[in-house]
Amino acid sequence: MKHLAVIGVVSLLVLGSIPLTAQTFQSAAELLQEPPAEPPAQGPQGRGPRGRRGGEQEEQGIQPYEKVITEEAETQEGVFKVHRIKEKLFYEIPAAELGREFVLVSRIAKNAEGVGYGGQKLGTRVVRWDREDDRVLFRNVSYSVVATQDQPIRQAVEAANNHAIIQSFDVEAEGPEGSSVIDVSALYTSDIFELSAKTRLQARGMDRSRSFLEEVSAFPTNIEVRATHTYTKPPEQGGAAGRRAPTPVSRFRRGMNPGSASVVLHHSMVKLPESPMQPRLFDPRVGYFSVRQVDYSRDEHRAQERRYITRWRLEKQDPTADLSEPVKPIVYWIDPATPTKWVSYMKKGVEDWQVAFEEAGFKNAILAKEAPSPKDNPDWNPEDARYSVIRWLPSTIQNASGPHVHDPRTGEILESDIQFYHNIQQLLTSWYFLQVGPLDPRARKLPLPDDLMGELLRYVVAHEVGHTLGFQHNMKSSS
Repeated sequence: MKHLAVIGVVSLLVLGSIPLTAQTFQSAAELLQEPPAEPPAQGPQGRGPRGRRGGEQEEQGIQPYEKVITEEAETQEGVFKVHRIKEKLFYEIPAAELGREFVLVSRIAKNAEGVGYGGQKLGTRVVRWDREDDRVLFRNVSYSVVATQDQPIRQAVEAANNHAIIQSFDVEAEGPEGSSVIDVSALYTSDIFELSAKTRLQARGMDRSRSFLEEVSAFPTNIEVRATHTYTKPPEQGGAAGRRAPTPVSRFRRGMNPGSASVVLHHSMVKLPESPMQPRLFDPRVGYFSVRQVDYSRDEHRAQERRYITRWRLEKQDPTADLSEPVKPIVYWIDPATPTKWVSYMKKGVEDWQVAFEEAGFKNAILAKEAPSPKDNPDWNPEDARYSVIRWLPSTIQNASGPHVHDPRTGEILESDIQFYHNIQQLLTSWYFLQVGPLDPRARKLPLPDDLMGELLRYVVAHEVGHTLGFQHNMKSSS
């Protein structure tokens, strides 16, 4: 343990001296994965009086329920009823869920070679389903400027921050209790800018004939949808079809190869807490990540920026006990793709944080579990936003990162997926060999023994978990 103490201190000093971004051991290659933004894709073409596409036969108003949701429908109960009829997907939205807010997390579950890795996040946004007459509007909700409901200025804030409509849907039928039945197939199978991977791949177009729904699953608080999208990119002028010139800086900068690329997108729509967590104000003396809002309803004689730290919601089962288990612990699942010999070390890296939570009065507040097999739990999915997963990615990048998804209203952390690139082992080998080689005979022969590499991976897991708990790099004290 003496040697591990040395590498822990020295590594923190090294981390403090490298210009890393807040949530990751950031490498130049990873920074170049994100292509520059491109203009929004064009939405569906001209629509008729009820939003039908031009040229299609107009339906005569809202149809009887049994005419739309036929006996062919495969139905799942969840936060919405979900009906699938061949290639069509219908949401049956209860009246009580209209106007409620959800966080929509989009990921590339399976990527094309050379433009990233399966499991990487594509985007996060807050969305809402609103009913207006015989349409349902799918809106993107922003919390950058706010005001409380009881203040007159709330009207002006809403007028200055109108929530964008991502897509509009005709109400096809109504359920027995006033639910709205809409066909959402095109939301997941067409090139909607907010849900598209086109910018990430730097594609030019999308072929809908090669894009289709894969799976849909409904749960009490979330809906999971997977779809295959096929993107296209013509050859560059002056280059041979199917080939591109080598890129000296990054293989990701130019995006997908000319031709076609098929990716699987996973969209996880999770209902935000009905009772928002009590937010905690940010203090610059403590290194937390934070959310910012310009609040126009404060008593100060100016528009006040409010910053709330990002943190998990932990509540004691026994509020009177000095040490109590939480009502809902923080659980990290170990990706089944993780090499077996490292699983126990990864779990230890998570649970090394338990002692910190015990100081705060919580026992078993943070746990690590191995992902269940499909036989044990066929509904478990690493892309499901209800699960925080430590993903093991087949990448030559010498890095790891620990982002999280939070409620923009309060900063409550809802979920996190730590990304472990395979070649983090190479980075750890170099660090340990250079820094501790004179002290530890095990570091004088490569490759490092498995028991040592396991402990080094454990250290990185603990570091990334710290980011997913809301902490920035400890630059000041580490220097």
